[in-house]
Amino acid sequence: MRYLCFIILCMLCACGGRSGYSSYTSPAPAQVRQQAMPEITMQHSYYASNDSLHLLLKFEDVRQVLDVLQASSSYEYAVRTGLSERDAVVLEDSINLPDRRLTDVEGQLHIKLSLPGRVVQEPNVLHLQLWEVLSSQERMGVEFRVPLQRAMMQKGYLLTTSAGKPLYQNYVTTSDKLLVRSYSAADSIIPVSRYELDFMPAAPPMSMTKPPVPRTLAAVGVDTLTTSDTLSLAQEGLYLFNPESSFARGILALPGKYPYVTQAAELIPPLIYLTTAQERESLMKAQDPKAAVDAFWLEVGGNESRARELIRTYYKRVEMANKLFTAHKAGWATDRGMIYIIYGRPSSISQVGPNITWIYRDSETSPYIKFVFTKKENKFTENYYELVRRREYEESWYSSVAKWRAGKTNL
Repeated sequence: MRYLCFIILCMLCACGGRSGYSSYTSPAPAQVRQQAMPEITMQHSYYASNDSLHLLLKFEDVRQVLDVLQASSSYEYAVRTGLSERDAVVLEDSINLPDRRLTDVEGQLHIKLSLPGRVVQEPNVLHLQLWEVLSSQERMGVEFRVPLQRAMMQKGYLLTTSAGKPLYQNYVTTSDKLLVRSYSAADSIIPVSRYELDFMPAAPPMSMTKPPVPRTLAAVGVDTLTTSDTLSLAQEGLYLFNPESSFARGILALPGKYPYVTQAAELIPPLIYLTTAQERESLMKAQDPKAAVDAFWLEVGGNESRARELIRTYYKRVEMANKLFTAHKAGWATDRGMIYIIYGRPSSISQVGPNITWIYRDSETSPYIKFVFTKKENKFTENYYELVRRREYEESWYSSVAKWRAGKTNL
């Protein structure tokens, strides 16, 4: 019997389009339950040509539990007049996947799906279900949703890496190079604007302070990208491609090996959720940032073994937040990133309209708590959700932070 074993939202922006969400709808076999649960995400890029929308889809397990490339057997899709399975179908198909042993990137599945332009309009939604065959020969279905907009048919170009691979994520490093592949004469020249990064990390969930007026940003640089040009986003910042169009796309460019934490200086900013202002100032002024961070965690953990466990867990969550929640700022600095880092992976996630709800069920280390995030309009990204803050979160927040500081968090 099929039953809901886990729901995880994939809110990764891809080429200006909306990101899909996924849900597992088949039995969780014993070997999967005993190990870490897979977290299959879908990222998509797209372009329009010949009155068709061409969707490029990438699937992977961000927890690297499941080899999606080898496990995938087929996928089904339907364009419906809404998000619900009860909404009317305007187009559908089922496709068996060919042998992929010699294709694609290890562990990732790439699919190209073309939709006729007539179905690419509001309120239609692409419903896609990817079927995985597990080692026990049981099947696991993973569902995704991609809302369709008529404006998507106006985008006749595709951003790619220097190797010609579609750029799925909404972030790059300052050492990366991009190309533009044009499928329309109207999109042979792409304007690009750059903005400075001066966004604050997320405030605690019980904070009720709001800025007096909405922020406005002015571009600090303007450039153009033409077909076959190579663009290096060497300056750290937020880049907006086709800023005046209805399908403008934002790309966050950060140094190092983002979304991974590999440099000593990158260890300190995400500690804002655990440290006092005085501690942060001391860490920032330290001549040896790595030694200062090690000393902080050694004091928290009490011994080297525990400190290593805490460091591994904390920064693994930081990296996961970067992968899943990057918006106009780094994923760890967003509201969802903050909650994910301190509380860990939610017990369940659901979406109704613009709201995403995370539920943490009772455990040995914390009681039941629910967080609601609301999608906010943002010209740089479709991946920005704000937490609905409540004063009653104060006790849970301070308790969770105190457990981290005592080295007692649930790892």
